[in-house]
Amino acid sequence: MSGIRTSNAQTPNGKLHEEPRAHGQSNLAWLEKSLEQLEDKQQGGPSLLLLGGRDPISFRLRVAQSHVRHDLTPSHWSHVVLLERDGRGLSSVEAWEISLTPTHGFGYPPKTNGIQRIDLNDYKNEERYPNVALVNVPLELHKVKTARERFMRQRAVVDAVGLVTEWLPYIWGVGRSINPLLEGHGLPCAAMVEVILGAAGFELTPNVASRSSSPEAIWQSARWWHDYHGSDSRPPLMGAFHTSHTLCTAD
Repeated sequence: MSGIRTSNAQTPNGKLHEEPRAHGQSNLAWLEKSLEQLEDKQQGGPSLLLLGGRDPISFRLRVAQSHVRHDLTPSHWSHVVLLERDGRGLSSVEAWEISLTPTHGFGYPPKTNGIQRIDLNDYKNEERYPNVALVNVPLELHKVKTARERFMRQRAVVDAVGLVTEWLPYIWGVGRSINPLLEGHGLPCAAMVEVILGAAGFELTPNVASRSSSPEAIWQSARWWHDYHGSDSRPPLMGAFHTSHTLCTAD
Protein backbone atom coordinates (compact mmCIF):
# COMPACT_ATOMS: atom_id res chain seq x y z
CA MET A 1 0.00 0.00 0.00
CA SER A 2 0.97 3.64 -0.46
CA GLY A 3 2.16 5.35 2.73
CA ILE A 4 -0.68 7.65 3.83
CA ARG A 5 -1.56 8.77 7.35
CA THR A 6 -5.08 8.60 8.75
CA SER A 7 -6.71 11.57 10.47
CA ASN A 8 -7.92 11.35 14.07
CA ALA A 9 -11.11 13.28 13.20
CA GLN A 10 -14.30 11.46 14.14
CA THR A 11 -16.57 13.32 11.71
CA PRO A 12 -16.02 14.67 8.19
CA ASN A 13 -15.48 18.36 7.43
CA GLY A 14 -18.83 20.12 7.86
CA LYS A 15 -17.64 22.98 5.61
CA LEU A 16 -17.38 20.59 2.66
CA HIS A 17 -20.95 19.76 1.76
CA GLU A 18 -22.66 17.64 -0.85
CA GLU A 19 -24.22 19.72 -3.62
CA PRO A 20 -26.65 17.71 -5.81
CA ARG A 21 -26.50 18.08 -9.56
CA ALA A 22 -29.73 18.81 -11.40
CA HIS A 23 -30.65 16.41 -14.20
CA GLY A 24 -28.65 17.31 -17.30
CA GLN A 25 -26.71 20.04 -15.46
CA SER A 26 -23.22 20.47 -16.89
CA ASN A 27 -20.13 20.60 -14.72
CA LEU A 28 -19.70 24.28 -15.55
CA ALA A 29 -23.26 25.07 -14.45
CA TRP A 30 -22.68 23.09 -11.23
CA LEU A 31 -19.37 24.89 -10.70
CA GLU A 32 -20.95 28.32 -11.28
CA LYS A 33 -23.60 27.61 -8.67
CA SER A 34 -21.03 26.30 -6.17
CA LEU A 35 -18.83 29.34 -6.75
CA GLU A 36 -21.75 31.66 -6.04
CA GLN A 37 -22.33 29.95 -2.70
CA LEU A 38 -18.62 30.09 -1.91
CA GLU A 39 -18.32 33.76 -2.86
CA ASP A 40 -20.90 34.68 -0.23
CA LYS A 41 -18.23 33.61 2.29
CA GLN A 42 -14.95 34.07 0.42
CA GLN A 43 -14.24 36.67 -2.29
CA GLY A 44 -11.69 35.49 -4.82
CA GLY A 45 -8.64 33.41 -4.03
CA PRO A 46 -7.41 29.95 -5.03
CA SER A 47 -9.60 26.88 -5.27
CA LEU A 48 -9.19 23.29 -6.41
CA LEU A 49 -11.42 21.53 -8.91
CA LEU A 50 -11.46 17.76 -8.39
CA LEU A 51 -12.80 15.62 -11.22
CA GLY A 52 -13.62 11.94 -11.55
CA GLY A 53 -13.83 10.67 -15.12
CA ARG A 54 -15.21 7.46 -16.58
CA ASP A 55 -13.03 7.13 -19.71
CA PRO A 56 -10.40 4.32 -19.81
CA ILE A 57 -7.48 6.45 -18.55
CA SER A 58 -9.56 7.98 -15.74
CA PHE A 59 -10.61 4.45 -14.82
CA ARG A 60 -6.98 3.34 -14.52
CA LEU A 61 -6.10 6.39 -12.45
CA ARG A 62 -9.02 5.88 -10.08
CA VAL A 63 -8.13 2.21 -9.58
CA ALA A 64 -4.45 3.09 -9.07
CA GLN A 65 -5.43 5.29 -6.13
CA SER A 66 -7.19 2.43 -4.35
CA HIS A 67 -3.86 1.88 -2.58
CA VAL A 68 -4.38 5.25 -0.87
CA ARG A 69 -7.75 4.13 0.54
CA HIS A 70 -8.09 1.99 3.66
CA ASP A 71 -10.67 -0.32 2.03
CA LEU A 72 -8.74 -0.56 -1.29
CA THR A 73 -11.76 0.56 -3.32
CA PRO A 74 -11.16 2.84 -6.33
CA SER A 75 -11.11 6.59 -5.82
CA HIS A 76 -13.90 8.89 -6.96
CA TRP A 77 -11.22 11.15 -8.44
CA SER A 78 -8.88 11.08 -11.42
CA HIS A 79 -7.70 14.70 -11.77
CA VAL A 80 -7.30 18.06 -10.02
CA VAL A 81 -7.12 21.57 -11.48
CA LEU A 82 -5.85 24.75 -9.82
CA LEU A 83 -8.33 27.64 -10.07
CA GLU A 84 -7.19 31.23 -9.54
CA ARG A 85 -10.25 33.41 -8.88
CA ASP A 86 -9.75 37.15 -9.13
CA GLY A 87 -13.38 38.16 -8.66
CA ARG A 88 -16.88 36.74 -8.98
CA GLY A 89 -18.08 34.03 -11.34
CA LEU A 90 -16.35 31.72 -13.78
CA SER A 91 -15.32 34.62 -16.00
CA SER A 92 -12.81 35.64 -13.31
CA VAL A 93 -11.17 32.21 -13.12
CA GLU A 94 -7.85 31.15 -14.61
CA ALA A 95 -7.43 27.36 -14.66
CA TRP A 96 -4.05 25.58 -14.55
CA GLU A 97 -3.23 21.88 -14.71
CA ILE A 98 -0.77 19.15 -15.56
CA SER A 99 -2.79 16.64 -17.53
CA LEU A 100 -1.85 13.18 -18.73
CA THR A 101 -4.32 13.69 -21.58
CA PRO A 102 -3.98 17.39 -22.55
CA THR A 103 -6.64 18.53 -25.00
CA HIS A 104 -4.16 20.21 -27.34
CA GLY A 105 -1.24 17.88 -26.76
CA PHE A 106 1.82 18.16 -24.53
CA GLY A 107 3.69 20.72 -26.60
CA TYR A 108 7.16 21.17 -25.05
CA PRO A 109 6.60 20.44 -21.33
CA PRO A 110 10.07 21.41 -20.01
CA LYS A 111 9.35 25.08 -20.77
CA THR A 112 6.67 25.26 -18.03
CA ASN A 113 7.42 22.15 -15.94
CA GLY A 114 4.40 20.57 -17.60
CA ILE A 115 1.84 23.20 -16.51
CA GLN A 116 -0.72 24.42 -19.04
CA ARG A 117 -3.44 27.04 -18.77
CA ILE A 118 -6.70 25.47 -19.88
CA ASP A 119 -10.29 26.22 -20.81
CA LEU A 120 -12.72 24.81 -18.23
CA ASN A 121 -14.99 23.82 -21.10
CA ASP A 122 -12.67 20.82 -21.43
CA TYR A 123 -14.42 19.44 -18.34
CA LYS A 124 -17.94 20.62 -19.06
CA ASN A 125 -19.34 17.19 -19.93
CA GLU A 126 -21.03 15.74 -16.85
CA GLU A 127 -21.30 12.29 -18.41
CA ARG A 128 -17.58 12.00 -19.05
CA TYR A 129 -16.72 13.57 -15.67
CA PRO A 130 -19.63 12.63 -13.37
CA ASN A 131 -17.77 13.35 -10.12
CA VAL A 132 -16.87 16.94 -9.31
CA ALA A 133 -15.76 18.91 -6.25
CA LEU A 134 -14.82 22.52 -5.56
CA VAL A 135 -12.48 23.13 -2.61
CA ASN A 136 -11.54 26.65 -1.52
CA VAL A 137 -8.05 27.17 -0.07
CA PRO A 138 -7.62 29.98 2.52
CA LEU A 139 -4.68 31.75 0.88
CA GLU A 140 -4.08 35.12 -0.71
CA LEU A 141 -4.25 34.83 -4.48
CA HIS A 142 -1.09 36.80 -5.21
CA LYS A 143 0.98 34.36 -3.15
CA VAL A 144 -0.40 31.42 -5.12
CA LYS A 145 0.24 33.14 -8.45
CA THR A 146 3.84 33.85 -7.45
CA ALA A 147 4.37 30.26 -6.31
CA ARG A 148 2.83 28.87 -9.50
CA GLU A 149 5.02 31.06 -11.71
CA ARG A 150 8.09 29.93 -9.74
CA PHE A 151 7.05 26.27 -10.08
CA MET A 152 6.82 26.71 -13.85
CA ARG A 153 10.43 27.94 -13.99
CA GLN A 154 12.04 25.58 -11.48
CA ARG A 155 12.07 21.80 -11.79
CA ALA A 156 14.47 21.28 -8.91
CA VAL A 157 11.77 20.98 -6.21
CA VAL A 158 9.47 18.67 -8.16
CA ASP A 159 10.26 17.58 -11.70
CA ALA A 160 6.67 17.38 -12.92
CA VAL A 161 7.83 16.44 -16.42
CA GLY A 162 9.53 13.43 -14.87
CA LEU A 163 6.31 12.47 -13.08
CA VAL A 164 4.43 12.63 -16.39
CA THR A 165 6.92 10.19 -17.91
CA GLU A 166 6.47 7.86 -14.91
CA TRP A 167 2.69 7.74 -15.37
CA LEU A 168 2.30 7.55 -19.16
CA PRO A 169 3.65 3.98 -19.52
CA TYR A 170 1.34 2.84 -16.72
CA ILE A 171 -1.87 4.38 -18.04
CA TRP A 172 -1.03 3.20 -21.57
CA GLY A 173 -0.20 -0.34 -20.39
CA VAL A 174 3.38 -0.34 -21.70
CA GLY A 175 5.43 -3.43 -20.86
CA ARG A 176 5.41 -4.37 -17.19
CA SER A 177 4.81 -0.87 -15.85
CA ILE A 178 3.63 -0.90 -12.24
CA ASN A 179 1.52 1.60 -10.35
CA PRO A 180 3.80 4.66 -9.86
CA LEU A 181 2.14 5.50 -6.53
CA LEU A 182 3.68 2.34 -5.08
CA GLU A 183 7.11 3.77 -5.87
CA GLY A 184 6.31 7.16 -4.37
CA HIS A 185 5.57 8.93 -7.66
CA GLY A 186 2.45 11.06 -7.21
CA LEU A 187 0.08 12.11 -9.94
CA PRO A 188 1.54 15.21 -11.64
CA CYS A 189 -1.65 17.26 -11.26
CA ALA A 190 -1.76 16.65 -7.51
CA ALA A 191 1.98 17.13 -6.93
CA MET A 192 1.68 20.47 -8.75
CA VAL A 193 -1.04 21.91 -6.51
CA GLU A 194 0.56 20.45 -3.38
CA VAL A 195 3.91 22.13 -4.03
CA ILE A 196 2.42 25.44 -5.20
CA LEU A 197 0.11 25.78 -2.21
CA GLY A 198 2.89 24.68 0.13
CA ALA A 199 5.20 27.37 -1.24
CA ALA A 200 2.38 29.90 -0.72
CA GLY A 201 2.09 28.87 2.93
CA PHE A 202 -0.54 26.11 3.12
CA GLU A 203 0.17 22.43 3.80
CA LEU A 204 -2.52 20.80 1.69
CA THR A 205 -1.92 17.13 2.44
CA PRO A 206 -0.33 16.51 5.85
CA ASN A 207 -1.29 12.87 5.30
CA VAL A 208 1.23 12.23 2.50
CA ALA A 209 4.51 13.55 1.05
CA SER A 210 3.99 16.20 -1.64
CA ARG A 211 5.78 14.26 -4.38
CA SER A 212 3.53 11.26 -3.63
CA SER A 213 0.29 13.25 -3.67
CA SER A 214 -2.83 12.28 -5.59
CA PRO A 215 -6.39 13.58 -6.07
CA GLU A 216 -7.53 11.00 -3.53
CA ALA A 217 -5.01 12.22 -0.94
CA ILE A 218 -6.23 15.78 -1.50
CA TRP A 219 -9.83 14.65 -1.10
CA GLN A 220 -9.07 12.82 2.15
CA SER A 221 -7.25 15.89 3.44
CA ALA A 222 -10.18 18.19 2.64
CA ARG A 223 -12.68 15.72 4.07
CA TRP A 224 -10.93 14.54 7.21
CA TRP A 225 -8.00 16.83 8.16
CA HIS A 226 -10.15 19.87 8.99
CA ASP A 227 -8.98 19.97 12.63
CA TYR A 228 -5.38 20.18 11.46
CA HIS A 229 -6.07 22.87 8.85
CA GLY A 230 -8.09 24.92 11.32
CA SER A 231 -5.45 24.77 14.07
CA ASP A 232 -3.34 27.73 12.91
CA SER A 233 -5.96 30.51 12.94
CA ARG A 234 -7.04 29.68 9.40
CA PRO A 235 -10.51 28.39 8.47
CA PRO A 236 -10.63 24.79 7.28
CA LEU A 237 -10.95 23.91 3.63
CA MET A 238 -14.51 24.52 2.46
CA GLY A 239 -16.51 23.79 -0.66
CA ALA A 240 -18.94 21.40 -2.30
CA PHE A 241 -18.90 18.03 -4.03
CA HIS A 242 -21.02 15.68 -6.10
CA THR A 243 -20.06 12.01 -6.49
CA SER A 244 -22.60 10.08 -8.50
CA HIS A 245 -20.22 7.55 -10.08
CA THR A 246 -18.71 4.71 -8.04
CA LEU A 247 -16.64 1.96 -9.64
CA CYS A 248 -17.23 -0.49 -6.80
CA THR A 249 -17.85 -0.68 -3.06
CA ALA A 250 -16.29 -2.76 -0.30
CA ASP A 251 -19.59 -4.54 0.47
